[in-house]
Amino acid sequence: MSSPVQRPSETNQASGVPEVRRRPRLLLLGSLVYLGLIFGVMLWRGIEIEPQWVVLSLLVIALALGRGKQFLVDFLPFLVLFFAYETMRGFASHTGFPTHNLAPLERAAFFGQLPTLWLQATFYNPGRLGVLDVAAIVFYFMHFVLPVGVGFIFWLESREYYWRFTAALLLLCFLAFVTYLFFPSTPPWLQFPHEVHKISNETVSKLGLNYFISPIYQHFDPNQYAAFPSLHAAFPTLAAVYAWPRHRKLAVALLVWTACVWFSIVYLGEHYVVDALDGVIYVAVAVFLVERFKHLAEGRPARPGAASGGRRAWPLAGLQGGLRRGPGEEPDAGRHHDEVAQRDGAKEPERELDGRR
Repeated sequence: MSSPVQRPSETNQASGVPEVRRRPRLLLLGSLVYLGLIFGVMLWRGIEIEPQWVVLSLLVIALALGRGKQFLVDFLPFLVLFFAYETMRGFASHTGFPTHNLAPLERAAFFGQLPTLWLQATFYNPGRLGVLDVAAIVFYFMHFVLPVGVGFIFWLESREYYWRFTAALLLLCFLAFVTYLFFPSTPPWLQFPHEVHKISNETVSKLGLNYFISPIYQHFDPNQYAAFPSLHAAFPTLAAVYAWPRHRKLAVALLVWTACVWFSIVYLGEHYVVDALDGVIYVAVAVFLVERFKHLAEGRPARPGAASGGRRAWPLAGLQGGLRRGPGEEPDAGRHHDEVAQRDGAKEPERELDGRR
């Protein structure tokens, strides 16, 4: 009689804890190297990094994990909704509402100075290609990669947490769209064309690149007045907020990334500082509404890190390697975490009945 086929979790437990820890670490390291190569080559060869390329790249990892079908079910709706937002954002530039100049507000906040002009006067040399210029456009062009990538990390541990993050992300985009619709604002490079350099375009030209844009995005109408709030600043901020309760080290890294993005968008002349600060307000509103809705629907405290059944879900189930476990507690399998939590929740009433008996 043939022996039953062991599931990966059973095999790992039989082989010992070190093997379980080592394989997720190798998977995480390999995934980071793979994604770094993919997006690095795209930037180097002048290919615009768009959401569909990010999702396709992550699909390869999901297939390697044996979760390709589940990935498509969960990420394709997100991709469709995101493209719908991109389409509506272009529409917002044709509504006829007057554009607003936020330079006076920026000067009032910074004692009469414009940070963009000061940064460019201090660090930018139009006659040469600077390392800072290249680094800034890398942070700027990774705009779509970060929210999808962080959402993928959440998805690995908990589909429910992934959908909460996605709901907050899409709500954030919707709130920004409404603002772009009724309150279009002019970015620094467009408000002061003879004083502010559009460093991203000038740097791409110095690199000799002619960026390829997919036919999908060629049909989208870019909105040059979608500056307030800055979604470039808001996306990594939102990712850090949702990472903080579960992935403390990742959240710290995202906060550093957010600071670099904020510097980049102001230095490049794409946004004012007040655009970025307004993005934080929109993040707070989106997170509050999503978590409040969850609280009302399930009757639990409204906080980003709250897990199903009143328990905290361990992040990435060992992919970070540094998770804290109780004495004798086996490493959890991230892909089965939600099912285990549901089974534990179903057994809780039975335990209470037994105790009463």
